Amino acid sequence: MKKKNKKPKLVVDNNKLAQDDAHYEHEENRVYVFHNTLFDFNMFINASDADEAMERFDQCCMAHRDQWKIMVELTGQPCETD
Repeated sequence: MKKKNKKPKLVVDNNKLAQDDAHYEHEENRVYVFHNTLFDFNMFINASDADEAMERFDQCCMAHRDQWKIMVELTGQPCETD
């Protein structure tokens, strides 16, 4: 007998809207991901807001800023459950 591969279920908190997360007023620290599109490299920075994240990124003196995209972790992200 073959076992069926169970796909994990995605759980989404429908009580929270994405635009609610954009203000970040309830969080002290967020994770910002700086993604290098040329080398497929991610750099994670903890910061209290986007300005602080950019300041920390600038301190790293990365060249070719046009190769970098910035992403932020949202508190209402879908997660996997069994």
